[in-house]
Amino acid sequence: MTKTAIIYTRVSTDEQAEKGYSLQYQLDRIQKYCDIQGIKHIAHFQEDFSAKTFERPEFKKLLLYCKANRSRIDYVLFLNWSRFSRNAGDSYSMIREFQKLGIEPQAIEQPLDLSIPENKMMLAFYLAAPEVENDRRSMNVRSGMQRARKEGRFLGTAPRGYKNVRDINNKPIIVPHELEAPLVIKAFEECSQQNLSLENLRKEMRKKGLNVSRAAFPELLRNRIYIGEIFVSGFKDDPDQHVQGIHQPLISRELFEEVQAVLDGRSYKRATKNTAKDELPLRGFLQCRICGGLLTGSASRGNGGKYFYYHCQKGCPERFKALDANQRFEEYLSFLKPRPEVADLYQLILKDVFKNSNKENLVLVKKLDEDISKSRSRIQKMQGLLLDDKISSEDYKEMKLVEEKKMHELSRQKASLLSVDEDFTQYIETSCNLIKNMDQAYQNATLDLRHLIIGSIFPGKLIFEENKYRTNRLNEVVSLLCLGDSDLQENKKGHPVKNHKVSSLVVPPRIELGSKV
Repeated sequence: MTKTAIIYTRVSTDEQAEKGYSLQYQLDRIQKYCDIQGIKHIAHFQEDFSAKTFERPEFKKLLLYCKANRSRIDYVLFLNWSRFSRNAGDSYSMIREFQKLGIEPQAIEQPLDLSIPENKMMLAFYLAAPEVENDRRSMNVRSGMQRARKEGRFLGTAPRGYKNVRDINNKPIIVPHELEAPLVIKAFEECSQQNLSLENLRKEMRKKGLNVSRAAFPELLRNRIYIGEIFVSGFKDDPDQHVQGIHQPLISRELFEEVQAVLDGRSYKRATKNTAKDELPLRGFLQCRICGGLLTGSASRGNGGKYFYYHCQKGCPERFKALDANQRFEEYLSFLKPRPEVADLYQLILKDVFKNSNKENLVLVKKLDEDISKSRSRIQKMQGLLLDDKISSEDYKEMKLVEEKKMHELSRQKASLLSVDEDFTQYIETSCNLIKNMDQAYQNATLDLRHLIIGSIFPGKLIFEENKYRTNRLNEVVSLLCLGDSDLQENKKGHPVKNHKVSSLVVPPRIELGSKV
């Protein structure tokens, strides 16, 4: 009785150029084999699909055909076992399924009589070899991509502002896009100026041609690709890292950091005009004792010179010489010196607080490392699913992008924690020395630094009256550090502060203390 067979031919895209693997070649070989063996082939299924799993369109049709015509089919013939499958575990299950149907799967170039037990050893070799080849190929591709990224080469679809090209060695590289690059630069510049909200800026850039979604716009502004860096995810013993890319940066590192500060809420709008004068350091900190408005300052000419005055902006008769007010303020600062033992205790407390805070940071860094490791593991699992054809390449790219963005953000948070000044002790000592010698620091400071010192000591405004200063609010740290023994005792009893050594210069605020200090 004549035997019958179904012919199955398969080739994947990456095998098209390999000699002997074309679909026509496979069909010709199997038909010739059938003619020699006297086998009648009754159907032919062919496909261009990977053999990592049996989730293949044509193979599913073949299996349904076999179940519907099991009594009419003796063999399923293919060129060799790599055409059947490149997954040993799945292959054994599929062979058993064919055997239950009474159909024998057979490779004409690697024929095996599976009724002989010893032949199962050869079958294991034939099935394992393609799987090993697949795994090795995947590993080589991953290592090659990792090496390319470490060399600063961007792989994948170019981000906004760039386009994919090939260099003289036919290797992939990204270069600035003629139309999009200027728009990306403009987006960074406008964001740093803070003239528009982030969403309004996105809409304005969209009108100009930079079509970015609401969710993707902040990611674009955080992408370090624009300062010439490439993100390299961890692989084997290598941690996540950013390396210098070989592509052209679009913006400077300084502009990028300004934008990050804006996105993190750490930046304020820049002053449009600098009207500060060294002769008027207290302008903006003085309050009119008549109307409560701010005092400004200006110069008047007389007696052959220029003289500066503080005066009310609203036209009140409040007006006094800036030179006198400035001198009295410097005299007051000379009295604001804490007792040495109080300043030393405060310094020790700050160091202890920083030490405990740093421990918390280390715990947070460890947690971030764990989260980064989890994301990296997810990507590796997705790569396995992709290699096994359990997910499509589109799904893989989308899920991988999500995890890479997550790892990028986690790495950014980790870098921010680790960027804390390791020599913070010196910073504390410098700050405490500044408190001990505020008068000298103020006299030697630039105008901007003087403004910082005044604003730090006096959160509230100052009123200058009868050569004395008074304020409704003094920095709590300065107030506590600079109290004398007598003041402390009087406050313990709940009475107002009297006879303070600087009371002739500043009327201090009432400071309520508990029964214990």
